[in-house]
Amino acid sequence: MFLYQFYYIILLLLPKSFSLDYTFLKDLIVLAEEYERSTGKEPKTNDFIAWLQTKELPPVPFHDTPLTKEGYGDAHTPGLISKLIVYMYRYAKLYIKKALEGSPLQSMDEFGYMVSLLQYEPMNKTELIQQNRHEKPTGMEIIKRLVRLGYMEETVHKEDKRSKALRVSDKGKELLAGLYGNMDKISRLILGDLSPLEQYQLVVTLQRLDDYHHPIFMDNLSKLDDILE
Repeated sequence: MFLYQFYYIILLLLPKSFSLDYTFLKDLIVLAEEYERSTGKEPKTNDFIAWLQTKELPPVPFHDTPLTKEGYGDAHTPGLISKLIVYMYRYAKLYIKKALEGSPLQSMDEFGYMVSLLQYEPMNKTELIQQNRHEKPTGMEIIKRLVRLGYMEETVHKEDKRSKALRVSDKGKELLAGLYGNMDKISRLILGDLSPLEQYQLVVTLQRLDDYHHPIFMDNLSKLDDILE
């Protein structure tokens, strides 16, 4: 039961485009067995996750000397993290652009909207835009284009007959089916040479950051000082 619960949590945390292979699952089973032997405790998922996060990566000591070729040390860690996140976004944007070559989709945002809608439909326009962490004007333009091309359709919302909901059309599903292969390759490329455990640790860290920033984004504060208070 414990292994099943943890495996289920992993599936929920991993990006939807991530392809789980047997090597990853075997690694998890070995680690779970080691945890049960070493702790002697009744297996609990939360305790195992806490143990796992400290298992592979030792505590990082404070350094006053430069740690990178750019000369950054611990004092500059926040700036370095921000820069690397921007770099990763640009790498992903370039790779996905190449994966979409020859398709009617113009950006990773259009692909992301269709995948999100297919997974969580029915959704109204506002829900879909919020799910993709976009401002409303940007999201509306993406939705309008996908509806115009026939990849999304507006229908009566099942739960609220007074409002309209979006769904991926059969034409859109056919388009996505032809793109999943390339997008899976891109997902693996973006992950580089990270081990399965490192991938999981990265997901946990990024999920924490998303949990922190999402309420701020939803409040739609207009001034930086308001956000920093």
